Amino acid sequence: MPKLDYLHGDALGSTGGRPRHQVEAQGGYFNNGLGARVSANWRSGTRVDSSTGDDLRFSPLATFDLRLFANLGERFDLVSKYPVLRGTSLRFEVNNIFNSRPRVRGAAGEVPFNYQSDLLDPLGRTISISFRKLFLPPRSFFRRQAAEGQD
Repeated sequence: MPKLDYLHGDALGSTGGRPRHQVEAQGGYFNNGLGARVSANWRSGTRVDSSTGDDLRFSPLATFDLRLFANLGERFDLVSKYPVLRGTSLRFEVNNIFNSRPRVRGAAGEVPFNYQSDLLDPLGRTISISFRKLFLPPRSFFRRQAAEGQD
């Protein structure tokens, strides 16, 4: 059984061969219940040998993601005014901010039907908002439990 050489034209799947260069970066900031997180991914272009002799060229691809979040339960100024916010968090997320999609070209410069950008990455940019609420017992419950345990 021959070995596959992913860096020189062999591939499994529809995402091209293994890129020679790949970079991932992440950063974030969090303070007083508010935070942000940014991530970036880049991979170099690849080339895949086809059985018909027409090489496929996959372009380099860079994607950027952003997540903003607020743990409202950690904001004591808000929780003291609005106790219902205890145990809540809110998140806004954008994945693939610039809607980057892989581009594939055949030897003649055409896009093969099975390698259209929308078929390789059907989601593209996604935006999501989520709200989470934990239903916690009142503080008096914990005080009572601690008092019963000391007896």
